[in-house]
Amino acid sequence: MKTRSCLQRAPWLGITSLIGMVICMVASSIVVSVSHDEVADTWSIQPAVLLAVFSLASSIASSCALGAGIAVRFWLGASHGIQLSQLHYIWNHGRGFSLIPALRSGSKARTVALLASLSYVMQFAAAPLLQRSTYQATQDRVSYEQLSLDLASRIPDGWFGNIYNGRLAVFNHGLFEIQQWWRNEPMIPRVEGGHVCDSTCYGHVLGAGFTYTCSTTSQTLQLDTTTTDNGTVFLVDTSITENSTLRLTAMYVSDVDDTNCMSTIQTETCDLTAATVEYPITLQNATISLRRDELASMRVISTYTSPGDSPGAPSGSAAGPLIGLNWFSITRLTDNATKTFSPDVNMSNYAGPGVLADIFFAPPGDLPRNDRCKLKWSRPTEYVISDMYEFMFRCALDAAAGAGNGTQGKEKERETQSFTARRTVPTVVLQADSRYLAGALAAMSCGLVLVAALMWNWWLLGRHVTLSPLEVAGGFGAPVLRDAVALGNATIDEILDWVRDVEFKAGAGARAAWDARHGGGAVGKEESNVSLTRLETLNGTRTGDSLLSRRV
Repeated sequence: MKTRSCLQRAPWLGITSLIGMVICMVASSIVVSVSHDEVADTWSIQPAVLLAVFSLASSIASSCALGAGIAVRFWLGASHGIQLSQLHYIWNHGRGFSLIPALRSGSKARTVALLASLSYVMQFAAAPLLQRSTYQATQDRVSYEQLSLDLASRIPDGWFGNIYNGRLAVFNHGLFEIQQWWRNEPMIPRVEGGHVCDSTCYGHVLGAGFTYTCSTTSQTLQLDTTTTDNGTVFLVDTSITENSTLRLTAMYVSDVDDTNCMSTIQTETCDLTAATVEYPITLQNATISLRRDELASMRVISTYTSPGDSPGAPSGSAAGPLIGLNWFSITRLTDNATKTFSPDVNMSNYAGPGVLADIFFAPPGDLPRNDRCKLKWSRPTEYVISDMYEFMFRCALDAAAGAGNGTQGKEKERETQSFTARRTVPTVVLQADSRYLAGALAAMSCGLVLVAALMWNWWLLGRHVTLSPLEVAGGFGAPVLRDAVALGNATIDEILDWVRDVEFKAGAGARAAWDARHGGGAVGKEESNVSLTRLETLNGTRTGDSLLSRRV
C-alpha cells in the first residue's frame, strides 16, 4: 500500500474553501466599516452589491467545503466498518426528504445530517443579515464658503420719501416693499456668481434695522358689565417720540378670572432705535429668508439717530428710516379692539378695525368657560417686531441695489458685503448597522465551524478522498476496477490513469472492455454477470467470502 505525506492526504479543496469563507467574512466587515458615513455616489460599486457577491462566494465555498467534509466522513465510516444504509445517508447528508431517515439510521449518519443541515441554515440566514448591515440615508453635509450680498447697513434719509404737513409722502420705495411683504413675495438678491447658494446656506449679514427695549405694566378690567364697554382689550399701535425713536405699544387681555370675570390686561411698551444689526439669513439657491426664531437675539452692531426721524422735521425734509417703518406699521400692523357686554345674552364681545385682534385671539381650549368672560389673547409683540424686521430687511436689500437709492433720490454706489455661510447639502450617505453585521458574521462563523467539523480527522485517511463513482466502486471491489484497486489506497487521479480506456455499460449483461495501457496486458473484452453477496470495506482492501461470482 502506498504511503502518502500529510500534505498529500489533505482535502485541499475543503481547506481552501474554508479559507475563502474567512476571506469573505473579513471582506464583508471591511466594506461595511469603510462605507459607513461615506457618500453613496463615491462608490462605483455599491456596498450592497459587494456584500451580495461576498455572500454568494461564501455560499459556494461552504458548499465546496461541505462536499469535502462529506467525503471525509464517508470514507472514515467505510474504513472503520459501517452499515451500507448509513453510508448512503452520509452521502445524502439529509437532503430533501431524507433527513428523518438519516437521523434514524445511526449515529454517524445522524451527525453528518445534523451538521450539514445546520450549515445550510447558517448560510441561508447570513445572506439577508449581511444585506441589512448597510443601508442608505439622507444627511445634511456641512461646508463653509464665502458669499456676497447687496444689503444696506443704513436706510438713508429720503429713501422712503419726504415729509409734507407732518406726513410721509412720495412713498414709492416703501410702498413697493409693503406690496412685496403683503404678498409674501420671495426675496431674491442679485443672481450672480458668489451671490447664490446651490443648496441651502446659513449665515449672518449686517443690515439696516433697529434695536429695542421693552417694559411691561398691567391693569384690570371687568368684562361682564356695560360700564366698561368700549374699553380696550387688544391694541397694537406705533408712534414717533420726541427723541426720534419709534414707540410700539401692545395691549391685550392675558388672563381672566372665570369666577368674577375680572381680566388682566398686559401693556408692553417698546422703544425702537435705528441701528445696524446682524440678520440671521437662509439663502436657498437664489432665494433669501430670515430665520424669524433668531430675530429676538440679533447682535446689534451700532445705533444711530437720523435727522429725518425727528417729529418736528419741516415739510419737504427727507424722511428717516423710522418714519418709513412707522408708516408701514400704522397701515398694516396696528389694531384697536374694544369690548362690549350684552346683558340680554350674558356674553362679552369685541370689535376692532384691524385683523390682529382676530389673529391673536385665544383658541377655544384656552378661553374661560363662562361666555360672559370669553375674551383673551396671546402676546402679539414678538410677531409684530418680527414683521417690522422683515420689512426693514426688504428695504435694506432694495436700498443697496444701486441707482436712485441715495438721499433725495441721488445715486448711491452698490453696497455689497461678504460673509461666511454654512452650506448644507442633502446627501445620500451609506450607513452601517453593526447589529446586522454581527449577526451575519456569527451565522457565517457557525457555518464555517460546522463544515470544518465534518472534515475533522481527515489525516486518519491514507489518501485524499472524493465521492467519485470510480473511487466508491473501487472501495466496493467492483470487478471492472479489480486491477486498479489492486494497487491499494489509490486516489481518484491514479484510478483514472489506470481505467481511462475502460468501457462500461450498466445493467444485466453488463459488458466491460479494458485496454490495459499501464503494463497490465491486454485482457480483451469480457461479458460478466456480477452478484454481490456480502462486502466489507476495510482500509481500501476487499475481504469477504464469496465476494464475487463471475461467469465468463
